[in-house]
Amino acid sequence: MMRFRWLVRVAIAAALITSLTQHTVAQTKTRSGVLLLNQVRELSTRSTTLSGGKLVDLETDPNFTGGAFPAIVNDAATILANYTVVRRGGYFPENRGIPRERQLTVVEAVYRIYSLPNGSELFLYRTPTENTAEYFIRKKS
Repeated sequence: MMRFRWLVRVAIAAALITSLTQHTVAQTKTRSGVLLLNQVRELSTRSTTLSGGKLVDLETDPNFTGGAFPAIVNDAATILANYTVVRRGGYFPENRGIPRERQLTVVEAVYRIYSLPNGSELFLYRTPTENTAEYFIRKKS
């Protein structure tokens, strides 16, 4: 019985060592939220921005590393799911029953920031007026 336990422990240790030393290629979501669209556009024009475009351009972007394009597309498809588009945000009669943190106006964008394996960040965002998500890749500041 002792040999079996010892063998199991060695096998588990070997599996852990192998999994910890493998290079990970996935990106990690670091932040998300809502910003005004003009603030997002201002961020995308800073000198730290490496590239950007529509979501369809991301797969061929030379600055995109991680190989998890399908996961990004799935995330972009559902990024607006928890929000209700309103004409004006706030506690107005027409917004009754919609929590303020779930209201989204047409001048706002929902964003997600991912940390990429090469040390840069992917800033993915979508507005209720566009039919697709947009992105830019920037150096970490």
